[in-house]
Amino acid sequence: MRHNGWPGEGVKATDLSLILQLEDPAASAGNAALASARLPFAASSGETVSAADLPPDLNGVPFFGGPVKVSSHVNLHARLLVERTNALGPFLGAVLNAVIGQFAGRIPLLAAPLKEVLHVQIGKVIATELARASAIVPVEASFEGTHPVTFALVAPRTIPGLYAPKGSPEGYKKGVIATEGDLTALLHLTLTLALPG
Repeated sequence: MRHNGWPGEGVKATDLSLILQLEDPAASAGNAALASARLPFAASSGETVSAADLPPDLNGVPFFGGPVKVSSHVNLHARLLVERTNALGPFLGAVLNAVIGQFAGRIPLLAAPLKEVLHVQIGKVIATELARASAIVPVEASFEGTHPVTFALVAPRTIPGLYAPKGSPEGYKKGVIATEGDLTALLHLTLTLALPG
């Protein structure tokens, strides 16, 4: 975790969610999502969180609850969200975005991961997207087996908040949650492809 939505280099842990979605790029818009998974966790900036650090029912091993049947190459989208945060700036920013979102209409959480969204709603929790990344996963004989994959999760836009703690660095004085283009986190996954026969 490089930056958890808490302004500056603060070590305060923040509540986050990682969302993974497999998408069939050849499917029609409404049927593109093949599988989705959400992994809630808490982390401070500079902290490494592994699946072994999380409760067994929340560790995402395996993601999607098991194998997902695919017929051709798929897109794997990863999104990092700040939620139920104890960081006042990100929380107020998410609430502000939610109020604005009421006028713009509801935005589905997983239906279209490439939409330019500022917030999503998970039940009664408002979550602000902090970073995203995508990868194309080939479904062919050369990719069969197990492969480690690293995602660089990058902030897709600058997200303002309303509050910055005393002593926050320049750039965060107005409560900026994330700055466009910032590397927010590195995600290490293991992908396994098994072909029939």
